[in-house]
Amino acid sequence: MKRLFIFIAACSYAAAAHAGGFEQVNQSAAGAGVSNAFAATANDASALAYNPSGIAWQPGVTVAGGIDLSFRNSSVKIPGGVASNTGTEPTFGQFYAAWVPRDGRLAAGIGFSPLYAANNNWSDAFGAASGVGKLTVDHTTADLVYAIDSSLAVGMGGDWYITRATLSQGTKNFKGTDVASFGGHASLLWKPLPAWSLGAVYRSGANISMTKSNDTLSFKLPDQVTVAIAHDFSDVWHMETDLKWSRWSVLKGINVTGVNAQTNTLDLRDTLTAMVGLTWTWRENTQVRIGYAYDQGANRTRNYNPLIADQDGHRVSLGGGGDVFGLHVDLAYQYTFYAKKTATGAYAGNYRDRRQSVVFTVSNQFN
Repeated sequence: MKRLFIFIAACSYAAAAHAGGFEQVNQSAAGAGVSNAFAATANDASALAYNPSGIAWQPGVTVAGGIDLSFRNSSVKIPGGVASNTGTEPTFGQFYAAWVPRDGRLAAGIGFSPLYAANNNWSDAFGAASGVGKLTVDHTTADLVYAIDSSLAVGMGGDWYITRATLSQGTKNFKGTDVASFGGHASLLWKPLPAWSLGAVYRSGANISMTKSNDTLSFKLPDQVTVAIAHDFSDVWHMETDLKWSRWSVLKGINVTGVNAQTNTLDLRDTLTAMVGLTWTWRENTQVRIGYAYDQGANRTRNYNPLIADQDGHRVSLGGGGDVFGLHVDLAYQYTFYAKKTATGAYAGNYRDRRQSVVFTVSNQFN
């Protein structure tokens, strides 16, 4: 039996796809279409990214794969004029697979998707000494979920992070990889009343450390907590609101120590992302989504470090999907407007940022 996927016409408060400067929050087209207000819905295989407990009521084997294409235009106005960030936005793919035995209460799933990425080059504005930073953190999640009854499911899982970093400041260069960083998470999805559902997810941060020759790069990824509530107003209208807290203050810097030391001190604050989504089911297995979101930027005005460049942002999202040739196809488009930020410190200037994303996902369910 094919699942009914949700197309949410949403208004959400969240920033484009990069909270804290480099989190990749678009984990599927179904989630992206509602500005990622998806933790209390979580009704396809990408639940493994948004709220793993959602796989509990997806009988059989469910698989999904997709791609996220992002485009960015960021710059800074300084006394000498306007200079662009010449780093390019990455293109990423995702894959998820979940298995729920028929009439069974225990479900299992595994997923892969990049969770953090930054590629910033401000040398046109501040010279080679300002540094070039390219950082990618790939994320593999493995989960076990138990359906206590038909309305409540809980899950536990592990997170495996593979990190690649390329940093340079002047003549100093560092390139390394960490393949042995781990974390964990817990999730819950509860349907206390007809037409209502509640979701909650806690994900611990991980300590990243890599050594190349005589140099070492170490930093910590943030802890995160997401809470969500969703309500069906009729057979065709579904609304969800999510709040996500991210502990960016633990990321004190992306510093290389050793012979070729590089200093990238960060002064980040913890952030809240608020998301709300509305889904209209046009016909069976065919829905439409639209959304608006707001996301606090983690970088403070003082001592702003554009290696992790972010501002408070507003995002609008539009998505849709349906069954095509026996598969379910989802497509979402996002435009993110970031408020201008006048920063002080070594990288003082007036920063401007815009992002666009196109997310495409194909999924299928085998009973």
